[in-house]
Amino acid sequence: MKQNIIWFVAGTFIAAIAFMASNHISYGQVTEDLAPQPVSNESVKIVSPLEGQQVPIGEELIASGESSDDISKDCTVSVIVNNIRPYHTASATGASGPEDFSKWSFTLSSNYTEIIEGRNRITAKLSCPESTRWYSVNAIGVRTGQASASTNVSSNFTPSVLSAINETGTLTPQPEQQVSSTPPSSSGVNSQPAASGENSKTMSVIFDILNKPVSRGSDQNITITVSDAASNESIAGANITGKLLYPGDNYVKDFSGTTDSNGQFAYHWTIGENGDAGELTIEAQVAASGYDSQQARSAFQITKG
Repeated sequence: MKQNIIWFVAGTFIAAIAFMASNHISYGQVTEDLAPQPVSNESVKIVSPLEGQQVPIGEELIASGESSDDISKDCTVSVIVNNIRPYHTASATGASGPEDFSKWSFTLSSNYTEIIEGRNRITAKLSCPESTRWYSVNAIGVRTGQASASTNVSSNFTPSVLSAINETGTLTPQPEQQVSSTPPSSSGVNSQPAASGENSKTMSVIFDILNKPVSRGSDQNITITVSDAASNESIAGANITGKLLYPGDNYVKDFSGTTDSNGQFAYHWTIGENGDAGELTIEAQVAASGYDSQQARSAFQITKG
């Protein structure tokens, strides 16, 4: 009798363990079968003005574009110019009515800010319940009459570059712009003289970006090489002052330094783990004795990792 009781207790214990193990395995299978978080397909794009397009200063500017919004979504488009906050809501011009931001426009007036001479950064932001996307272009402000008297900046861009669209980021890859007889860099640099002086020479500024793209929380390295545009000789001792413009214009990081004997300046930093994904723009002001000051730009994508 005693032996039967022992066998009964042992059998019950084994059955209980088997039941618990079965439940644990089933639970594990359920958690593993959960669908991964879907990747957002939302996008926004500025159609006008184009990257590098000349626009008159002191006049109203109408920016227009498109987005992935439709009548079934609850998205809005807003615009910021030259990082002057806050963002301003654009007008929905989609076919489905005033809530349809599949097409949109924004009129820049003096009540908000004005186009300035030189580069003007225009950023459109698409805000949806579960994701946010940005897209930026740089318009060149010129005085009235100057645009027709000078070469339009956009004429220096190849059609294939102008038509390239980054649907998941904020800005198309930086177009190549030729600023001297030296062939444009393949690293996506946009540079132009910042000031001219008598008997001064022109510099060539090239960015070498180590990781393209780079994930959040990872290290990034850029090397800026400065040389004589005519002779291609390295320029040592050139002073570089720069900014890192993070996606969505939400954060700006400054950096500075001097080129070494090889005409190079290297900068290393770590991308924040919790920042926005999208395009980070690098801006650099370069100055060297005997040369025109030079402004240069490049960019790379930050991914969520």
